[in-house]
Amino acid sequence: MRAYIVLTTINVPHLLKEYGENLEKFGHKNEVGFIVIADLKTPAEAKSVCDELSAKGFEAIHMDVNSQKEWLKKFPELEKLIPYNSDNRRNIGFLVALEKGAEMIISIDDDNFVKPDEDWFAYHNIVGNTHEFEMVESSDGWFNVCTLLETIPNRTIYARGYPHSKRWKNTEIKRSRVSKKIVMNLGLWNETPDTDAVTQLQEPVKVIGDNSKKIILAKGTNSPINTQNTAVHRDVLPTYYYILMGFVINGNKIDRYGDIWSGYFAKKVIDHIGDAVAVGGPIVNHIRNPHNFLKDLREELAGMILTESLISILDTIQLTSKTYIESYRELGEKLQEVVKNHKEFDYETKEYFYHIVNGMKVWADVCEKIIRGS
Repeated sequence: MRAYIVLTTINVPHLLKEYGENLEKFGHKNEVGFIVIADLKTPAEAKSVCDELSAKGFEAIHMDVNSQKEWLKKFPELEKLIPYNSDNRRNIGFLVALEKGAEMIISIDDDNFVKPDEDWFAYHNIVGNTHEFEMVESSDGWFNVCTLLETIPNRTIYARGYPHSKRWKNTEIKRSRVSKKIVMNLGLWNETPDTDAVTQLQEPVKVIGDNSKKIILAKGTNSPINTQNTAVHRDVLPTYYYILMGFVINGNKIDRYGDIWSGYFAKKVIDHIGDAVAVGGPIVNHIRNPHNFLKDLREELAGMILTESLISILDTIQLTSKTYIESYRELGEKLQEVVKNHKEFDYETKEYFYHIVNGMKVWADVCEKIIRGS
């Protein structure tokens, strides 16, 4: 398979049948497979969706908890880093796709619905190839991808994970045409944008349109990269470990930043290697699952605070390694060194970053073993 769609869910993922119809309609049936990672709360009926897709000629893999346990026996250190009842379990799907030789892994959430009349896969299929697009370069190192969306009410919003210290700035954006190898593609969303709880509580926003023109983020120009409708080349996957959440920092449990921080780390390495991240299509309809935004706010607060320090730390780190996997290892080592000597971090924060760096190392080691064996 050229690519696998990966998701973890606690629901019956009926939406995958619509993806199957879209792939078949536009001639991608033999290029794209499905990997569904179940969790403790996932209904047994979830497997029936994969069975239906398989009956129609797709490769569709459903991994229940027991089959995941069996697969993880090969990597006991990794199993300790993948908790139940967590989005973090999609890491297993990523690795299974890598093991099966996928050139590209596409991560979606179970509330990201494909638009039936658009060739969804064609937008992601740029990953791994060189293309010419408009590149955006920001004077302060940050670009708000939500400016590509049209909303009601018409107001400025920022993607979940966008540092609050970088919002509402008079930022100069330079634009130029460049040809770059695209190794990651961030698709966007109609209906409900992926914004943080602060934005949702302030005033709900609906996306009603988009500027579908593809852009490239320049080296040193950052934006949150989530795991909703995002495609990653296999070379980059060793940098895309979904960071372990759930730790208590200064009385607040941190959550909802695992994908955001993994995106920041991946972008750091991609910039160093000299490849590029594209943003724009495909657009999915994000019919968001029910959320308690006050609960989200409580779990995002620690992430909001730590992100401010993390982005400053990443700016100070200079990478020298020549490959993605070695650069990611180097990033982890240098991150740990900075955190160890960080005067503003207390013991809890330093201990949490120790767990993050350990997870990065284990992830890189597992990816290397899989790549050598595939």
